[in-house]
Amino acid sequence: MTEHWHGRLVAVIVSGYDGDGAEALCGIRECGGVTIAQLPTSALQSDMPDSAIASGCVDFILRPERIAAKIAEI
Repeated sequence: MTEHWHGRLVAVIVSGYDGDGAEALCGIRECGGVTIAQLPTSALQSDMPDSAIASGCVDFILRPERIAAKIAEI
């Protein structure tokens, strides 16, 4: 699925249960996209950011207030 995006993807994983989104991060990164996870210590529930970071496919780990600025920068 990610092969059609040619690096024009930004994935953001934030506070939540389970780790569903973590698996897709590597595919997004492989096609040139950028991946961001919320800093787990700033998350109400850190399952999702923890899983994302554990995947090894996260480019930036940021506090929520820095995520929008990073997307604008990208």
